[in-house]
Amino acid sequence: MNALARQLEIDRSARDAAKAMFDARYGALKTDYEARGLTGRILDEVTEQAADMLDEAVAVVEEHPVAVGGTFTALVLWLLRNPIKAGIERLFGSGKHT
Repeated sequence: MNALARQLEIDRSARDAAKAMFDARYGALKTDYEARGLTGRILDEVTEQAADMLDEAVAVVEEHPVAVGGTFTALVLWLLRNPIKAGIERLFGSGKHT
């Protein structure tokens, strides 16, 4: 058998192995899809990503509690800025003298 025929055999066996791997993976996905459906797969993926994000958030808070606490405090103060201003004006007067 010459080199070209040998290479052809090697390429065919590589192709057949790749097709067998693809068919196995495709069959597993198809079976999984039939069992859980598209909605179940999407829900599982979203749940997994949300859990990963929560774990990451917990890690950040554990590493930098002061920065997170300061940011949270600043956000709360910013959201309540108008009621705080109104309370200060009631307490000390409007600041306008006529």
